[in-house]
Amino acid sequence: MEVVTVALIVIILIVLLLPVAGTVQSRLERTRCIKNLQNLHVAANLYIQEHYAWPQIELANRTSDQIAKDWQEALQPYGITLDGWICPTFQKLNHSPDVTQPENRRIDYIGMRFAPKPQEPFSATNYPWFFEKVDVHGNGQLLIFSDGHVENMGEFQTRLGSPTPTPTPGH
Repeated sequence: MEVVTVALIVIILIVLLLPVAGTVQSRLERTRCIKNLQNLHVAANLYIQEHYAWPQIELANRTSDQIAKDWQEALQPYGITLDGWICPTFQKLNHSPDVTQPENRRIDYIGMRFAPKPQEPFSATNYPWFFEKVDVHGNGQLLIFSDGHVENMGEFQTRLGSPTPTPTPGH
């Protein structure tokens, strides 16, 4: 009888803790996603310092796979691995395909377009450098700005005081 009582208590505790575990997992994934954006920000800053311009990724007549490959190659010398372009939540929702395989290559963060001038990416403070393709964390895609701060689209719209359309991607 005592074993049954202990087993029931353990089961009740597990049932009570499952929602908490899901919330913790979600927050960890969001934190990893923010870290990816921060790493992209650092790499883009280093790229600008070395090349005196934002990466100029050609968009015309190109597939998203080609554009993803160009972004990955542009920032790879600055420590951005293939995993650094992948949102962990979106990866899990896609059933975790192996992104090192060419057929699964993608980027989950979109780089914006800037003119090829050294200070251009820094001049528009309300213009994000990178943003998530998909809202998987709630309240809109995550965005990172020239000063390195991260907001979600909902916060961004509230800060600007009006609904703002999704930024035009530079991919």
